[in-house]
Amino acid sequence: MKSFIIYPKKLGTRIYISMLALLLGSFFLIGISTFYNFKSQNVEYHNNRLQRKEAATLASVAYYLKDKNPQEFNDTIIYKLFKYKLNELADIHNLDIILYNLKGELILSSNKEIVQTHLLPNKLDSASLSELEQQASGRIELLSFDGEDYLNSYQFVYDQNSSPFAIICTPYFQLNETYKRDLRAYFVALSPIYIFLFFGASIIAYLLSKQIAEPIAKLSSVMRKAALAKRYMPLSWKSSDEIGQLVAQYNFMVKELEMSSEKLAQTQKEFAWKEMAKQVAHEIKNPLTPMKLNVQMFERKANTEDPEFPVKMKKFTSSLIEQIDTLAHIASAFSDFARMPSSNKEELNLSEIVENTISFFDPLSSGILKLDKDCFVFADHNQIVRVLNNLLNNAIEAIADGETPMVTVSLEKGNHKVLLQVEDNGMGIPLELQDKIFEPNFTTKTSGTGLGLAMVKRIIDDLNGHIYFETVPNNGTTFYISLPLLKQKA
Repeated sequence: MKSFIIYPKKLGTRIYISMLALLLGSFFLIGISTFYNFKSQNVEYHNNRLQRKEAATLASVAYYLKDKNPQEFNDTIIYKLFKYKLNELADIHNLDIILYNLKGELILSSNKEIVQTHLLPNKLDSASLSELEQQASGRIELLSFDGEDYLNSYQFVYDQNSSPFAIICTPYFQLNETYKRDLRAYFVALSPIYIFLFFGASIIAYLLSKQIAEPIAKLSSVMRKAALAKRYMPLSWKSSDEIGQLVAQYNFMVKELEMSSEKLAQTQKEFAWKEMAKQVAHEIKNPLTPMKLNVQMFERKANTEDPEFPVKMKKFTSSLIEQIDTLAHIASAFSDFARMPSSNKEELNLSEIVENTISFFDPLSSGILKLDKDCFVFADHNQIVRVLNNLLNNAIEAIADGETPMVTVSLEKGNHKVLLQVEDNGMGIPLELQDKIFEPNFTTKTSGTGLGLAMVKRIIDDLNGHIYFETVPNNGTTFYISLPLLKQKA
């Protein structure tokens, strides 16, 4: 709920909330502006009213002094003249009146509480006197006491010779009375209008946000359907507004993507067939070399008078037939690229297959064979032969020129697993290439497609097995294949 309030996910909701925020913000600014406008107008109104009252008070004082006209004015004379008249003037003009002498010292006050509560000082400071002397028309200041604002006016009192003899001060405390009442009445009168405007604007904001968000939601829905249907669906929009321009741009992109998709599909098909052809050629080529060498050697060393010739002939032909069957199986599975070749699992004696396969490579290396007997697994015969052919070919080709090939093949039976090891004395695998060794199309040879070990890994993974290797640069590599052992019934 917190994240929804801070940042709603839906565009329509964000637009609606933004419009309401702008509306409330405008109401707030109008209220603040109205408040300060009322306040300034109220101060101006009462300022003028105070000046009128002050002028009337001074006129009354001048009229009162017309008959008195003393020769000189001092604090005692002023006190005697205005001891009773000051209260009379205060009552007539509804004002509090305070008299100071020209030195700023208090002489009389119509309201002693004003001085006692320090609303007005007993003596005016020199700064106030100097400012009053500079402003012949008098001085009015806005003051505040205990949270209440009030006005205070200072003016010289002149005799008939236009000479000042006292300072009259008239504080004005009616500043907040009408102002707060009028402001309250104003806001009460406008409250129904503001409420009406708020709800009206809320409805309009909702409709506008819906009008903006709905077309975008429709676009999203069509795009989602197109993604589910895996085809491109053009959109239609009657208006040529911004959304119409967005729809037009989307339709243009749809057309371009459709054309690009067709080209990409064609390119992928061509690439897939090329990769399949490379893989088939690689798999067919692996057994051909040892087959050719075995046939050539058998031709040179064949001795029909040898008593063991029939046994050797049978072993040679059976191994040759096995390799030919593997080639035929690969060729027949050429059309099925996704499952090339197809798997036909059965119960196999891995020991016999390893022994028959290694016999083809005897002329190429001084191989060492260490086999546990009767290591049964559940696998495809042709796939196992292909795995062995790849590993043995790679082991021999990894040996540097001039070195005597030494390939050791061992088969060890455990409780639940059978472990096949193919060790060579080649150049080893560099550290920077070890992570890529099972990737398709990766090879360190100048010829070949790099699909052999990738196919080997896929076959072993399909058998729920595991293939890994250990290598020492310039010292050789050992490949390990672990397969589930098939228990034989007693």
